[in-house]
Amino acid sequence: MKITETKIIKKYLKPLTFNNKNSLNLEDDVYYDSKNKFIFSTDTYEENIHFLNSANPSRFVKKIFRSAISDILCKGSQPITYFLSLSIKKINKKWLKNFTSQFKIESKKFGLFLGGGDTIRSKKLSISISVLGFTKKKPILRSNAKVGDDIYITGNLGDSYIGLLCKRKKINLGKYKSYFIRSYEEPKLPVKFSSFLYSFASSSIDISDGLIKDAKSICAASKCGATIDLLKIPSSNNAKKIFNMNKITFNKIYSKGDDYQILFTANRRYRKLIASISGKTNTKTTRIGVINPSKGVIIYVGDEMIDQSNLNSGYIHTFG
Repeated sequence: MKITETKIIKKYLKPLTFNNKNSLNLEDDVYYDSKNKFIFSTDTYEENIHFLNSANPSRFVKKIFRSAISDILCKGSQPITYFLSLSIKKINKKWLKNFTSQFKIESKKFGLFLGGGDTIRSKKLSISISVLGFTKKKPILRSNAKVGDDIYITGNLGDSYIGLLCKRKKINLGKYKSYFIRSYEEPKLPVKFSSFLYSFASSSIDISDGLIKDAKSICAASKCGATIDLLKIPSSNNAKKIFNMNKITFNKIYSKGDDYQILFTANRRYRKLIASISGKTNTKTTRIGVINPSKGVIIYVGDEMIDQSNLNSGYIHTFG
């Protein structure tokens, strides 16, 4: 019998927190020490699940590094250092040199340094990255969305998944191929915008598993519902060209995940402020819906509510 990650956390792992408030009831992807003002997150990446091929580190290191720090950034916090644990199949000096070179580039780009880690021999490549960050105020969690709050996302959705389809040779996009593959391998993080989240956001999460699934996570933690208009969800100009060519439809890709943009809620009185900060930081932000008093996520296409039974809500980890 299969069991989901959510059920494992709720039934088996939550008791291990002993209700320590810093664990945030395991309802977020971070640990927060309110006394010392630090925030911590950890992620594990495995070949053929989180990246397709490990032969060339330049094709996957950017993705996993940015994914790891995204959990901190979407809370309005600043990542400082990271810890790297490697389970390696075999030692290859050329591969290790390339691997560490890529981490060096990413570390400098985002202002982090390696704090420690572990290395073991394994039958399959697995990489764990833990990130320690600093926060001046309480991080913006999933649990404070209020009824009537606007729902926003930064950037565009879907480019990463189209890139994955290109890498798997499931779709032929000609001259657009390199753009979408780059979107998958080198996700753009809204770093500058994230530092202003404290000014307006009531709740926040990064879009890693998929828009609808991540919106449901906010709703569950905040004990509310959400109404989202599919027509308002933003896509890139290149994606729109692909849609017009009938290569793929938007409803097949907008909630596949790996976008690492920020999904956040804010009181409507902050609309002008958000628009101003978006311009100041050159960050695209789009208002896609509103928080409601129900449970779950309701999807509209304009004025028409749609059946979600055939829609992909996002990536769900299952075990069995």
